[in-house]
Formats: sequence, C-alpha cells, structure tokens
Amino acid sequence: MTAPAGGRFITLEGIEGAGKSTVAHHVTRWLAARGIKARTDARAGRHTAVRTRARHCSRARRELLTPVTETLLMFAARGIHVDNFIRPALARGEWVVCDRFTDATRAYQAAGAG
Repeated sequence: MTAPAGGRFITLEGIEGAGKSTVAHHVTRWLAARGIKARTDARAGRHTAVRTRARHCSRARRELLTPVTETLLMFAARGIHVDNFIRPALARGEWVVCDRFTDATRAYQAAGAG
C-alpha cells in the first residue's frame, strides 16, 4: 500500500504521561512499514528562530501577559511551525504524526492559565 497523493496530518492528544510520544513513534513506524513516508513531529522539536522567540516571549514574564495574550503567542509559534514544517511535508505527500497540537495549547495556555 502506498500513500495517496498528498500527505495526512495525525495528532494525538491526551494528558501528561499517557504515551502520546510512544504511540506517535509506533504509528510512524507502522506507516513506514506499509510504504507510507511519515515523520513524527514532537512538540518540542524543530524550533525556528522566530518560533523560539515567540515561545520565549510567553515565558519571559518581564511584562504582564494575560492568559489570552499568552495563548495567542503560543498559537503564533504554532502557525510558524505549520507554515515551515507541517504544510511543506504534507505538500510533499508525507504524513505527519504529531504528539499533541491545538488541544494541548488550549488546555495548558488558555484553560490552565485561567
């Protein structure tokens, strides 16, 4: 079996320690064994310079950041990652398996911060 034209994006969400990274690794290997080019996208990996600065701003705490502002910064960093890594991989026909995505950002930055 080979991948159809265009890649696919798979995200795994869940609480800390649920095994998302382990499952992502196994899914990527399972797809590869079937001739589908896939890559695991760990949340902490592949930081671009601009993405790193956006994430740093949200953690620096030199200025007041409301939960809404912090969430917007995190989504800006996520958008940079989508544009520079995920979309190009999908356009090449690759599958991207991510061990968390927007649900985690909403939970940690939005709901978790109040």
